[in-house]
Amino acid sequence: MTKLRQRLAMAAAIFAFALNAHAAIGSASAADVTLDGQQADAFVYQQGWNPHAGPQGDPSGIGTAFDAFGSGSYNLLDKYDSNQGFSNTGTLTFTFTETTGTNGLWTVTNTSATSIVTLDLVFAIHAGNQGGAWLFDDETIQPGETLQGDWQILWTVGNNNAHPDFSNLTLFERNMVTTPIPEPGTYAMLLAGLMVTGVAYRKRRGKQG
Repeated sequence: MTKLRQRLAMAAAIFAFALNAHAAIGSASAADVTLDGQQADAFVYQQGWNPHAGPQGDPSGIGTAFDAFGSGSYNLLDKYDSNQGFSNTGTLTFTFTETTGTNGLWTVTNTSATSIVTLDLVFAIHAGNQGGAWLFDDETIQPGETLQGDWQILWTVGNNNAHPDFSNLTLFERNMVTTPIPEPGTYAMLLAGLMVTGVAYRKRRGKQG
């Protein structure tokens, strides 16, 4: 009888933990952050995780949640909070605005006029001593292009299940590739070469006929 009671107590504890976890995450999902009109490809949530921590940020809360989308470690791109905005020193620059404490807008811009940037981009928010990260897998940004998006915080805290206000934002990248595009002169040379080849081909056909 004692073992049965212990098993029942353990089952009750596990059930209570599951209820608490569900209450904490609320209705948060991959749809809470968008970019270029598309929701994130994946979402991960972790209590007690602050992705902003440390000079290089803290990607540890991402864990293995995004492994299905490829391998490789995550690197800090930029950080934002109310005291200090983005550094915006790389090829990609960002903006972030709050409409309220729990939602707003953001953008990412490829400042290069000659290169396409492709990367796995992670948008990670800290709010209410909890962290959420959204993955935009294999995102492509054309030269000079700005992609716009929105964000909202839908996990909950406290007995009243309120949505916590934004604290800070950290952006991570993985597998970032910069691909130069041909300069206009290269296209002109290619077109001229094709024209010469076409003329030579027609001449050969004329002689054969």
